[in-house]
Amino acid sequence: MELKAVILCFVLSSAALVTQGQLADTRAVFASNSEVIVYSDELLDLTNQIDIYPNPSVNFIVVNIENSNLKKVTFQLHSVIGNTVDVQAESIGKDKYKIDLRNYSSGYYFLIIEDEETQFKEAYKFLKK
Repeated sequence: MELKAVILCFVLSSAALVTQGQLADTRAVFASNSEVIVYSDELLDLTNQIDIYPNPSVNFIVVNIENSNLKKVTFQLHSVIGNTVDVQAESIGKDKYKIDLRNYSSGYYFLIIEDEETQFKEAYKFLKK
């Protein structure tokens, strides 16, 4: 019986309601004969899900931004030692960009994705072979 109750609690705690791209508050309550346990997860933000591929890359990377509320995205490229490198991103679809890396040296880079209007700024590390 205890194992079934623990599994039920896990299933309930894993449930989530999605409303307009964001998770609603989900909480699970586990009750047995003598105790009550309330389990709560932090809310997950499903906006601005960003994928960069292929990683490692050879000639280019693709930046795919899903569930975006970003208005005007800009890109900065930094080498692992902190040098800023010029970058040109080609739009290849809605919220999808291609960055040509053929003229860059091999090594690790940080791609900074920024949107001043929404005050979004995140860095993503990738390897150029």
